[in-house]
Amino acid sequence: GEPRYQPTIAKYTDKYLLLISSSKVFSFAGQRVGMLVVSDKLYHREFENLLTIGDNPKLGPSMVMDGVYVISAGTSHSGQYGLAGMLKAVNDGKYNFLEPLKEYAFRAHEMKKIFIKNGFQILYDRDGDVELADGFYFTITYPGMDEEELISRLMRCGLGTISLKITGSKSKPGVRISVSMIDQELFTALSDRLTVFAGL
Repeated sequence: GEPRYQPTIAKYTDKYLLLISSSKVFSFAGQRVGMLVVSDKLYHREFENLLTIGDNPKLGPSMVMDGVYVISAGTSHSGQYGLAGMLKAVNDGKYNFLEPLKEYAFRAHEMKKIFIKNGFQILYDRDGDVELADGFYFTITYPGMDEEELISRLMRCGLGTISLKITGSKSKPGVRISVSMIDQELFTALSDRLTVFAGL
């Protein structure tokens, strides 16, 4: 690869561990494959406490053999080769992985407008004082309605979602809206269903 690189903590320290999902960055969700990237310095660092769970005090081998290996069902060879191929294509300058992601930003932007038009509010719309970018999902709430009622009404309109409570959120009651399965031709149907929502 060549600069500009994705912002990363690896630029500022030689002791880092990165967990990178291919689901989002490459829209490769069905393969259930990602990467655990550990700096050489941290990989080879020894922690005596690791001997209580395995036979190697080094973080890297212990993490792989006593952690990742035993809790992961692994992934198919085709998924691994697919991810390796995409990484190579990106680094060779043959594949711009950001281009396909623009569709998600467009969908999120348009879907937010539809929800807001129907009385919903965007819950997490800022990161500090910076507006959040549109992406794979966004969060909404409906004034005066708890999560259970909100989910129930959305389901009665044929819309599935998940509660923010189960994701660990302690903010206002709300739900997460995924944009991945809503193509542009479904925007009208979404608008129609949300019009029904208000009358339930």
